Amino acid sequence: MARAAEVKRGERFDGFFRIREIQERQNRFGKPYLDLQLEDRTGCLPAKVWDIPDTVMGPVERGDFVKVRAAGEDYQGTLQLRVERIRRVGDADREAGFREADCVQSTAYDVEMMWEEFRRIAQGCHPLAAGLLLSILDEYAGRFRSWPASQRIHHSYLGGLLEHTLSVTKTCIYLASKYEVSRDLLVAGAILHDVGKLDELSPVAGTHYTPEGRLLGHLVLGRDIVRDHARRLGNLPPEFLLHLEHLILSHQGLPEWGTVKVPMTPEALLLHYADDIDAKFNVLASALAQDRGEEDFTSNNNVMRRHFFKLRPLLPSADPPAGPEGPVGEGSPPADGHF
Repeated sequence: MARAAEVKRGERFDGFFRIREIQERQNRFGKPYLDLQLEDRTGCLPAKVWDIPDTVMGPVERGDFVKVRAAGEDYQGTLQLRVERIRRVGDADREAGFREADCVQSTAYDVEMMWEEFRRIAQGCHPLAAGLLLSILDEYAGRFRSWPASQRIHHSYLGGLLEHTLSVTKTCIYLASKYEVSRDLLVAGAILHDVGKLDELSPVAGTHYTPEGRLLGHLVLGRDIVRDHARRLGNLPPEFLLHLEHLILSHQGLPEWGTVKVPMTPEALLLHYADDIDAKFNVLASALAQDRGEEDFTSNNNVMRRHFFKLRPLLPSADPPAGPEGPVGEGSPPADGHF
């Protein structure tokens, strides 16, 4: 079975995926077709079903695990799949070795190691700040270790929220050592800045927004979580809580990005840029890793509104050259038999 990262243009294959997105659209002649995003643990690929009645074998919807027969093709410099057959995974597929974990993108880092480091950082804060942080982390430990950070823009995979939040926190630790700011406030804001996404997003059957997420958003939801725990503990100075709430409500930075308030304190400004650089670098890294084109530049990235240059400015290695690599196998096309 082929993996998303292994698919080549012109290659016909069978594979297992999860439907991340699915929409019915119409072509210019008014004929319906399906526009999909198919993912497995190695990546996500756009796909089209041009002939729905002859291609879709039974009902399929977002979040379904499916078996697909498709061919890789080029569309405006981007690899996409032309689906020939698609159906839900059945018991026979599971008996033959299908695993759901192989069809869901997850963080590449060790979740338990990240979580231990995350808690150590929280414990290292002032005792009053640490008490608030650990109260929240303990209540949301299960979700915090597995939640995505977004639906599709950055760190949009299982464990992505923990990966992103830990990265932002470590950047803020460095910034707190460089500038004259409150380390405890900045680190607490970093740890909690996206905690509202635990209520804003649901990764069940593919990541989607909850009603609370659509109506309120993660900034307000996160502020509410922090305020609720601070009220339960009853020992956090009001001035510190006010600053911490401002960090959460302002970390998006700009009104057009969904912020409630623009950053108006030194710590809020630093948190915004630490969050922004980590999100944007993840977008860049994902674009470089997933681009399958043969050009020196990636296809246009809709989030960053630019092409990324794929060639790296590497210096010659100081080590002895390695031996020649063996040929890379092209794999065998799928049989035309049972699907």
